[in-house]
Amino acid sequence: MTLKAALAESYASGDEDGVVVTAAQIDHESFETPIYVVTGLDTATGEPAETIGLPTEEGGPPVPHTPCAFSFVRTGADHDGPTDGKVQIDNVSDQLHGPLKGAIGYNEPIQVTFRQYRVLPGALAAVTGPDEVIEGLLLTTVDLTADTAEGTLSWPDGRDQNVPTGPNAFFDRATYPGLFT
Repeated sequence: MTLKAALAESYASGDEDGVVVTAAQIDHESFETPIYVVTGLDTATGEPAETIGLPTEEGGPPVPHTPCAFSFVRTGADHDGPTDGKVQIDNVSDQLHGPLKGAIGYNEPIQVTFRQYRVLPGALAAVTGPDEVIEGLLLTTVDLTADTAEGTLSWPDGRDQNVPTGPNAFFDRATYPGLFT
């Protein structure tokens, strides 16, 4: 049985021995490299020298993630339309404070990707990829203190996407003529 099959079986059986580890990738045009943080592990001290290797895609190489405490509320929808999500990351002074301050004044949004891993006890090295990926989120507002970053997560504004002309054209006249009669 492969690890993914074992994880699927543990999800279905209600196995409580597994731990859900959540990782966040934070990226911006002004960052030299994306920032990777992870929560849900026992060693969440936030020391930059202490990292955990997790693959960001199935079968990919492990990428160093810094353990720190964070929480997030997923974006969603209700009868009024889409709802924003929230993220709060603690112990940010070493890794995020400088880059987030440096992003002020840029016209590009901060992009956030969350990955969740189901890890069996003592089997962190056996993880081959994330079990769930939430990508394409934008960190639209950030409240930054010396030790915490809190922000609002949203999907890109769809009002300028899927338009009939221009670089974002999706429903164009040639491919979908029925929409333009």
